[in-house]
Amino acid sequence: MLVLAIGVYLIITFILTAIGIERHSEGLKIFILSLVLTPLYGLILLFKNRHKAVPVHYYYCSECNYIYPVKLKHCPICQEKGKKVKLVKFENPHKLTRLYKQLTLA
Repeated sequence: MLVLAIGVYLIITFILTAIGIERHSEGLKIFILSLVLTPLYGLILLFKNRHKAVPVHYYYCSECNYIYPVKLKHCPICQEKGKKVKLVKFENPHKLTRLYKQLTLA
């Protein structure tokens, strides 16, 4: 009977870990806390971190109208032409497209 209870405990822990990894949560943290404490704590942690997302910042070049999704100090396209244009940081590209009607994503 004890072996069955331990087996169910481990299966629930692995299921919570798989769900945590699939939702891009902290799967390892959920696994360790579910295993050491209880799967109920892992379930609470899974639902608590459910809507966590990493904000993506975009960088806009006013000279060539390109948007870069990576952090750069100067526009590489303009730098090839011999100009050093500093990029402007935006969190949402939709706000930027409302300001400037014609943009190209790099």
